[in-house]
Amino acid sequence: RNLPRLGAVVGIGVGGTFDYIAGRVPRAPAWMRRMGLEWFYRLASQPWRWRRMLVLPAFGWKVLVQAMRKP
Repeated sequence: RNLPRLGAVVGIGVGGTFDYIAGRVPRAPAWMRRMGLEWFYRLASQPWRWRRMLVLPAFGWKVLVQAMRKP
C-alpha cells in the first residue's frame, strides 16, 4: 500500500520471510522444501492465505507469456 509513496517501479513482498526470521512461523520440513512444497505447508498451517494464493497461477502465466514475447 505504500509503493506509490515510495516512487519505486517494483515492490517485492517479503512478509513471510520476516515472519520466519523473527521466529514467528516455522519453515516447512526439509522434504517439503526439497519437493518445492513449502507453499503448501504455509497454506495448510495458515489457511486464511488461500485467497492470496489463488492469483499465483495467473501471475505465473503472465510471466511466461511476456517472457515468450521478448525477442
